[in-house]
Amino acid sequence: MTTKKLSPFLIFIVFIIFISLGLPDSVMGSAWPAIRQTYGFSIDMIGIFGAIQLGFSFCSTLVYPFLAKRWTIDRFILFSTLLTIFGLFALGFGQTTPYMLISCLFLGFGQGSIDITVNDFSAKHFSNSLINFLHGFYGIGVSLSSFIMTFAVQPGRSWQLGVWIITIVQILILLLAYFTRDKFREKAEVQQEEKSNEKLKFHHFLLPLFYFFYALELLVGRFYSSFAVEHLHLSLAVGAAITSFYWTGLTIGRFLTGFTAQFWTGRTIVLVHTSFLFLGALLGFFPYVSLQYCSGILLGLGLAPLYPLGMKQVYNRYSGGVAQKVISFNMAFANFGMFFLPIPVGWLFEQLGFGLYPLVMFLFAIALILLCLKIYQKTEKSV
Repeated sequence: MTTKKLSPFLIFIVFIIFISLGLPDSVMGSAWPAIRQTYGFSIDMIGIFGAIQLGFSFCSTLVYPFLAKRWTIDRFILFSTLLTIFGLFALGFGQTTPYMLISCLFLGFGQGSIDITVNDFSAKHFSNSLINFLHGFYGIGVSLSSFIMTFAVQPGRSWQLGVWIITIVQILILLLAYFTRDKFREKAEVQQEEKSNEKLKFHHFLLPLFYFFYALELLVGRFYSSFAVEHLHLSLAVGAAITSFYWTGLTIGRFLTGFTAQFWTGRTIVLVHTSFLFLGALLGFFPYVSLQYCSGILLGLGLAPLYPLGMKQVYNRYSGGVAQKVISFNMAFANFGMFFLPIPVGWLFEQLGFGLYPLVMFLFAIALILLCLKIYQKTEKSV
């Protein structure tokens, strides 16, 4: 990691660009009850389309090391943002399955490329606190799009209106990236560091297993609105609003972590936030609108620091090449969890109803909490 001094203006631009990563993420979850009516899809299709999108996102991470040898970071950012705009256009114009598939392709490749490019840049140049703030701006993007979709699905409007508003915001971010592209004109080549021939043992897969179950963040965002509409029989707008509260809790939690990481240990932060996670999952069982709003906020707050702190924990537990291998498996398990789990979970809700939603989310939350307690038992380096 380099210690290159970055100007506040450049840091601000990176934060704004990371908003564009979050903007499309809550569209499908917040507005799915309305979108599926337009397209004529069943409830569980959101899991399938989500998996397709994540599959293309994963493909972009595989392509990145090869293109990084030739492209500069500004080219990655411009190309990736443009792809997400194409994906939003396909979603907004379409009413048939081919349009949805095209949207998943462009959104998957575009978001995946933005994610790995900005994370690579920030890992080289940002401090721990700035990285947490960076993930907070992702939350701003998700929360903003969720509130936009809540506005759009109000009576007398349409979910397509929300998609067009989000598309306009993406275009503005693309213009910002274009006019400041000289700031990012550095080679995106992946650094080659010392390799380790040591084989990973069972205990090395504890963190990757955590990232597999971290798909809970996606599951809540994807299915919360449908649970509120299909099972609790709330309006489309209220269902979208509850999901907005969830993403807002995630955003607030990420920014809080940016501050608390300066004087709390990672273990303390995780213990506090997993308490929020447990309480939020518990409140999901109660069919009262006010408690569902509280559940959404607490689930977001609880999950907020777990992803970025987990990556840092790798270097607290392992050294050298082992840490690099574990990081790689973390990303692979996280992508696989988000790719795979929405499909059986969506099928389960389709077959047995959304009454199971609180139980499924509670079980995932318990699995994450137990893994966190195990991971943060000790932080000394090992092999």
